[in-house]
Order: sequence, then structure tokens, then C-alpha cells
Amino acid sequence: MPSAYPTPSPPPPAPIPLTPGPRASRLHDVYEKSLASALNTISYPAFSACFPTVASRAPEALKAVHGQMVSRLRQFAIDEFEMILKERKVVERLNGLEAVIEAARRRKARGVDADVDVEGEGGGAGVAPHTLPAPAILAAHLTPIYTTQQSQLNAKLQTTQSQNATLAEEIKKQREEIERLVRGVEMVVEDLDRANEVLDREVDGLGREALEAERVLRDA
Repeated sequence: MPSAYPTPSPPPPAPIPLTPGPRASRLHDVYEKSLASALNTISYPAFSACFPTVASRAPEALKAVHGQMVSRLRQFAIDEFEMILKERKVVERLNGLEAVIEAARRRKARGVDADVDVEGEGGGAGVAPHTLPAPAILAAHLTPIYTTQQSQLNAKLQTTQSQNATLAEEIKKQREEIERLVRGVEMVVEDLDRANEVLDREVDGLGREALEAERVLRDA
């Protein structure tokens, strides 16, 4: 007797993570190097030169603030880059380009290509594919792919430029926040200096009073 309840369908298989091919790996490497080069411009010497008072009085605290800022900016840039790669399926498309190029190389090596149909001028008889030179056959296959990839890369470049503007705004906000913190630290340091001056005056006054009392006792 069949069951009154439908059999639950099996869960969909988990997505297989994409392994970046040579071009995708190269893209990651170029981005990492560009990001490192950009962040290296925010060196501690250049950063501390903006806050000489704090750098001289509380260098360890300023180094910690600098390290935190650079780390947060790096993570922010990496997260944004990974999001762009995922949304635009960049790794998948670059891997597809690798496969197409490899297939074209294999066809060129075999000298077989049944998919190319080049018409003669004025709509005349077609030219047999095997009579075409290898560069023409390869170009017929790869030109549409290159055109598509060029459009995608242009869109990615625009997105990257937009992300760079966002990163610059984030750096500006971080700098303003650090400047507020530094001003607070400088105010605390100034308060401590004033407190030390008052304490020094009080100690001097107490010392004079003690000496005066001692003199009175000796004269009594």
C-alpha cells in the first residue's frame, strides 16, 4: 500500500567551490600586490608625522591605532573585492576562458575545425575551414569571447574605481576619527601637565612651610 505522505525529495548537492585557474589566480595576485602597495603608503613614519605630540609622548598607543587602521582597511578592501568576484562570477568566467583557449589549442594541434564557416566576399561560396591559416581560425573562435571578456573587465574596472572611491572615503573617516582620538589624548596630556605644575607648586609650598615650622621650633 503506498504511503499517504509524499517521500521528501533529497536535498540538493552542496555547491562545489571553484578552484581559480591561472588567470583567476593571477588576478588575485595582482590585486593583493596593488592593495599592499596602496597600504604601504600609510606607513607609521608618515602617519606619526601627522601627530608629533602623541608620537613623542605615547608612541606605543599611536602604533596600535595605526596597526588597527591599516588592518581594518585591508580587510574592508579584500571583502569588497571578493564580493565583486562572486557577484560577477569572475572566477567561473575566467576558468571558462581557460577551457575555450585550451580547446582551441587542441584543435589547432590536430588541424581539425568543423565549426568555422567563413563566407566569401559578396555572399559567394564559403571557404573550406581546412584551407584557412591557423591564426584566422583561432581569431574566429576567440574574438567574440575576447569582446565579451573586455566588456566584463570594463564593467569590473568601473566597479573597482567606485570601490576605490569608497575606500578613500573610508580612509578619510578613519583619519577624522583618529584625529578626534588624538585631540582627546592631547587634552589629557595637557591636563596632566597642568596637574603636575599645580602639584609641584603645592609641594614647594609645603616644603617652605615645613622649613619655616622647623625654624620656629628651633628658635623657641
